[in-house]
Amino acid sequence: MIVQRSALLPTALSLLLASAAAAPMTAGATLVVAQQGAYQLNYEGADLAQVAQDVAFQTGRVFVIDPRVSGRVNIVSPPGSALSSDEVWAVFLATLQVNGFAAVPIGEREYKIIPANQASRDGAAAGSAAVGTTVTRVVPLQFVPAGTAAANLRALAGENSLVTPIVESNSLIIVDTPNNVSRLLSVVDRIDVDKSVVRSIPLDNAAASEVAATLSEIVNRPGGQGSRQSSVSIVAVDASNSVVLRGEPEEISRLVPIIRELDSPSRSQVALDTIYLNHANGAQIVPLIQALLNEPITVAVSGEDDEGRVTTTQSGRQNSGPRASSIAFHAPTNSLVIKAPPETQRLIRGIVSRLDIRRPQVLIEAVIVEIADTTARELGVQYVSGGAGLPLSAASFSSTRPNVVSAAGAALFLNEQDDNDNVTTITTTSANGDVTVTEGQSYDANDPDLAIAGQLVEAAVQELLNFNGFLFGAGGETGDGGVYGVLLSALQSDSQSNVLQVPSIVLLDNEEGTIQVGQEVPVVTGEAVGSDFQGGFRQIERKNIGNILQVKPQITAGNTVQLKLNLEVSSLGAFAPDAQGPITNESILDLTVSAEDGQTLVLGGLVDKDRRQTESKVPVLGDIPLLGNLFKGQAQSDQESTLMIFIRPTILRDAQAADSVTARKYDYVRQQQMRRLREGQRPLLDTVVQDYIGPGADYVPSQPAPDRAAEIGIADPAATDAADTAGADGAAPEAE
Repeated sequence: MIVQRSALLPTALSLLLASAAAAPMTAGATLVVAQQGAYQLNYEGADLAQVAQDVAFQTGRVFVIDPRVSGRVNIVSPPGSALSSDEVWAVFLATLQVNGFAAVPIGEREYKIIPANQASRDGAAAGSAAVGTTVTRVVPLQFVPAGTAAANLRALAGENSLVTPIVESNSLIIVDTPNNVSRLLSVVDRIDVDKSVVRSIPLDNAAASEVAATLSEIVNRPGGQGSRQSSVSIVAVDASNSVVLRGEPEEISRLVPIIRELDSPSRSQVALDTIYLNHANGAQIVPLIQALLNEPITVAVSGEDDEGRVTTTQSGRQNSGPRASSIAFHAPTNSLVIKAPPETQRLIRGIVSRLDIRRPQVLIEAVIVEIADTTARELGVQYVSGGAGLPLSAASFSSTRPNVVSAAGAALFLNEQDDNDNVTTITTTSANGDVTVTEGQSYDANDPDLAIAGQLVEAAVQELLNFNGFLFGAGGETGDGGVYGVLLSALQSDSQSNVLQVPSIVLLDNEEGTIQVGQEVPVVTGEAVGSDFQGGFRQIERKNIGNILQVKPQITAGNTVQLKLNLEVSSLGAFAPDAQGPITNESILDLTVSAEDGQTLVLGGLVDKDRRQTESKVPVLGDIPLLGNLFKGQAQSDQESTLMIFIRPTILRDAQAADSVTARKYDYVRQQQMRRLREGQRPLLDTVVQDYIGPGADYVPSQPAPDRAAEIGIADPAATDAADTAGADGAAPEAE
């Protein structure tokens, strides 16, 4: 074995030039320099190893020659020809190939010369493109199987080529000279084309998914020696109940009879099946199925009535043919029992699978804030005078209390009765027959003015009892039995109210619910008396007073909740003097809004400011400066009210979200109880939950629950009171 390095190239070239000029060309000295950078190759019976040494000198390459490399080489170049260094290298590689050898690169400019049959297994790196050397190529295939392509290429490859199929990746490994590899790649490009066809086969009886699964099991199951993986793709289309095949026409033709056999009608034509529902209500699904199917169908709903008796209700058009369909809903197990042909059962199962899903829930929290402030002022002067010799004169105004006229009338009546010396005997008979006789100072029972006088006395007493504010006055009796009196009354009142209510309710998506918190108040709606004005009675109707929230949530795309709600906020007002019942204050919202998940939205509100000024006076006298104030009464009232309603929906899609909301509400109620308990006491809520519900629902509070009203800037009156109490006592009780 001869190893030469390119560093000796200048010395070797000098020796060759000297020998060519001094002596004639022999069989071993055949490399002639024709001109600078050009050479002539003429060998006749030269040793292959000597030729390799000459080429190494000319091209600057290093060769490692296998001991098995031997032979005589004949190379003829025409006179006057000139070959470049690259052309000399190409001629040398062709010479090696003709003699059954190959140059395999082992470095950048280093090669080993070995027999060609060994070079296919000990060749160059994959992808090497050196011309005339042995190269390795990995060829991925898209359509034709690797085994089929390898069998076709082996017949076209050289004696020393290597073509190996890789079934797992459907690819080929080709080891050969660059020219042969290029030729084989062009053949691969022509045979690796898509020859598959697509065919859709509709089914009449069998289910597409079942047929597709059976076919896949048949074509992909190993069948013994010589079997190969099928290239047919099988897809089930449930919407059209058909099977789509994609592959070579021969394989598809082989599968079509199998599909027809699997799709043959069953002997009974009608089968029974039971569908157990997980989330949906079967009573709501059955009418929908009846409306969607075009064929007559009998529907039976089985359940229990209020007394626990089993009942069955049938509807739909009766069909007694061999392919009649019927559906029965079994309420105790919430299941559907279907008797129908296979195609009808597939339709029903498809409908049920899309409807029987777990629906999310929506927590709806509302905050109702009502603030009212009322201020009233009254000031008035009243007088009255009258008697037997004195004409009646009075000044009284409806806005001032007490009324001086009522007091004067009562005084006149009492004075008149003091002068009455009639003695009347009153006899009373009880229900058991006892007779009681009373004598003394009394009134004439037949006096028609007795009832009117009694009303005057009662009115005067009520005026004094119901009086509020400041009262100053004077009065007396004249000598002729008359009376006189002057009253000065003044009143200023302020009233404030701050009402905060936070109702909340959890509903299933698209389900309507109502929460009502309040009381029933009796309201008189009518009165009736008998023909003799006796035996009268009243018609009373009870009216709900409080908060009534009726809402229906609908979850739309993008976690948006559409709310259709009706909110009624009512409260009792003052009793009007002439009314038959209380006055109710009502605020009603009936609307549809849309809010994001967790978004707080204001639904509406009302800010009302009302100022009323009333002045009652005696004409002319009331207009006199300063003195006119004695003949007038004044009243002024200012009322401001603010009503705001906020709402926030929260989507609860799973049990984790529901547990989080439940724990937050539990913590809030627990904190409210802790504020009102002494240190060391246990909240009643914990006791109730553990004793009656069980430890599984004992939520351990991690931190104080957030205040829904505080999140939107509304103070909680209960929290404010607790804070004031804590400030007065020095410290608030700590939570357990």
